[in-house]
Formats: sequence, C-alpha cells, structure tokens
Amino acid sequence: MSELSQFLSPIRISIDDLLPDPNNPRFSEIGEELITVPESRYADEKVQQNAYEKMRNPLFDVSGLKDTIKTLGFLPMDRIVIRNWKGVSKDGRQKYVVIEGNRRVTALKWLLTLHDIGKETFTDDQLNNFRNIESLILNEQLAPITASLILPGLRHVSGIKEWGAYQKARAIYELRKAGLSAQEAAQNLGLSTRSANQAYRCFRALEQMKTDEEFGEFVKPKLYSYFEESFKRPNVKKWLGWDDHSEEFQNEEHLKEFYSWIVPQDGERDPKLSEAKSIRDLGRFIDDEGALNIFRLPDGSVARALAKYEIEHPEDWFPKIIAAANAIKSLTPEMLRKMNETSQTSLHELKTIIEQTLSDREKLLN
Repeated sequence: MSELSQFLSPIRISIDDLLPDPNNPRFSEIGEELITVPESRYADEKVQQNAYEKMRNPLFDVSGLKDTIKTLGFLPMDRIVIRNWKGVSKDGRQKYVVIEGNRRVTALKWLLTLHDIGKETFTDDQLNNFRNIESLILNEQLAPITASLILPGLRHVSGIKEWGAYQKARAIYELRKAGLSAQEAAQNLGLSTRSANQAYRCFRALEQMKTDEEFGEFVKPKLYSYFEESFKRPNVKKWLGWDDHSEEFQNEEHLKEFYSWIVPQDGERDPKLSEAKSIRDLGRFIDDEGALNIFRLPDGSVARALAKYEIEHPEDWFPKIIAAANAIKSLTPEMLRKMNETSQTSLHELKTIIEQTLSDREKLLN
C-alpha cells in the first residue's frame, strides 16, 4: 500500500459525479449472475439505479452505515478511492467510478434521497457534508494495472466488511491474470500463498464449468463453495482429475456427473448434493464403487450411500456409536432434570437419524 500511495491524490468530488461500481464483486453474494456491465454504460440511469438497489440489500448492512453517518456525519479520515470514468456523460461533466467505498457512497445517496422526499431534514452544513466528498483519485496512467484490484482487496479480503470466499478468489484470479505471480497476488491482498492458491484453483474450476455446453448456464457464484469443499478432500479432487499444469479437471466423465449433482435436474427443486457441505459426505464413499452406485440411482441419496458404505466399513462408524451410547447411558437423573432445550433437541434429532438409518438399511436389504 505504501507504494500505491504515490499514485493517489486528494480531490473533492460532488456525489452527483460519483458512479458506484455496477460490477461490484459484492453482488455475487446475493446470487448475482456473472454478467459484466460494459464501462461505457456505467452512467446509464437504470444501470446506476440497479446498482444502488442491490447495494441496499440487508446483506451489505448499508442501512446501519447510513444511520451512523446520519448521527456522526461523513468523516473525511477514511476517504473514498475513485478513478476517472472512461465514458462520456450526457451533461458533459467528468464522472468518477468508485473503486473503494461503494457502501459509503450508497449510504450518502440514501440520506440525500430521504431528505429530498421529506422523510429526513438536514441542515445546509449536513447536506454539504454529504454532497461534497473528500476522496483519493487514482492516477491510472502511472499506477500498475492491478491497483484497482489491490486497493479494495486490501480493505475487504481480511478487513472491514470482509468479502466472501468467492470475492476473494475472484480478486486473486484477476491479479494472477494481470501478470502477478501466485506469491505476489497473495501478498498484495494480505493472504498466505497457500490459501490464495487454493482460492485460485476453486475459481478456475468454476470458470471451467462456465464453458460446459450443458451445465454452463447454471453457473452462479454460490456454486463456488462446492468446488471449495471438493479441493479440501484429496480423494474428490483426484476423482475429478484436477491437473495443476492445465488448471482444470481432466476426468470429463466424472466431471459431467459431478455437475449434474450440484445443479437441479429435470425440474427438481434441489440438486442431488443439496448443499456444499454434502461434499464432505461424498468424500467418505466416493472411492467405494458399491456405495457410489447407490448414490447414482435415480432415488439415490447421500444418506443411502453412506448407509451402504457403513455396512461395508463398520470400523469407520461403529466406535462412534459405542461412544455415543455410553455418553447417553452416563446421564444421571439430575442431569436429565436440568437438560436444556438445545440438548433435548439434539437427542430427538439423534433418535430421528437412528430410525431413518435403520429404515434405509431395511430398504437396502430388500
């Protein structure tokens, strides 16, 4: 950041000339499709309105930030970072794209809108504070091309209002794509090289899925977590045939099958692997052909596959059952009387799971 500071200059900007980024990485958190808005259209009224509405999603807590600014005013100590917009505005004024500070700009615009419609009333000094923003402008002609990625990344990869896993991975990918080494990309965002490399692989895997003719249309940022879980399990990663040289999965047959498990099929509401953490269970039986074939059946499920696997591999689960049984037997009358609602719920859940497991076993035997 000390090197980047030489490319940043203080400037006071009217909020009317600030363009919140319509390609904000945060939007992936609300299931936003991976479609990039062209730079030339950033200032379009409907594009900006769409970005504004998405930024007000409760997930981003702009409402809380708005209330803080309303109470304390907009403090200049933490400046917004901007760059020149490369398009041409209808009013002929230079517009600026927000690199870092989209939440703050949205909060300020929200307060001004509330004032304009009479739901809030602010003094002239307050309005001036909201409208004229002390900012830092990036000299893109002199700064490295990665600066626009590094500046927000430094703040949000491990800092204020932290980005999600997908946003971090996308930042790593863009930095690597811009020519930085794996180590440099990690260092620029304050991450370890190992965690950055893992995020990069997951992002590459998601990008690979986008190119698939059959399943590419289903790709959304939320699927990132499926690949994140897959890379954490060496046998799943191996089954899919990950190759570090090509940065892709090589086993096309298994990969197609995997895609079919993580997206809804034939009008079904939920995919076969209903959530990313299901990959953890998949990793338990993926090397067992019998259990995997049970899972592959039209009515196959993770629960049934695990039941089949555990019958064949009792050593993996039986000691845990014995331990759980002993723990329950050790409960004294006094402990039972004082048992809280959470503990009671856990026992009921255990009872349900046991009953379901025994039922699945009967179905398998029949």
